[in-house]
Amino acid sequence: MDIYKLKDAESYQTSEGIMVPLFAYENVSVVHINLPAGLQVKPHSHPAATIMIITKGSVKAIGNDAVDLGIGDLAFFPGGTEMGLEIYEDSEALILTIPSRYKRVEDFRSAIKSNFANLKKSAD
Repeated sequence: MDIYKLKDAESYQTSEGIMVPLFAYENVSVVHINLPAGLQVKPHSHPAATIMIITKGSVKAIGNDAVDLGIGDLAFFPGGTEMGLEIYEDSEALILTIPSRYKRVEDFRSAIKSNFANLKKSAD
């Protein structure tokens, strides 16, 4: 068994919130994300399926429909589906990508660094 602790993981400030890649393997990757109130993530898509579980706060998930989500709610976006977010209050979520594009969490972190030009390692 492998253990990955949120408090020990590197976090990165991105245009989509503070991302903390926790785990990556062939079948799944997991990222914890802090979403500040007022943030709007423009609709975009990913080739793989995405599961988002709200762990704090409330958000509007925008896909085929716009739906309000709160603590404990789960949204599933099939691969290739447009998705966006509107953040009502400081919120947090776990996001799972299935299958993962990365075999190691280090590869996942490198991808985040290269995908966000204004990226800074978070001071958290």
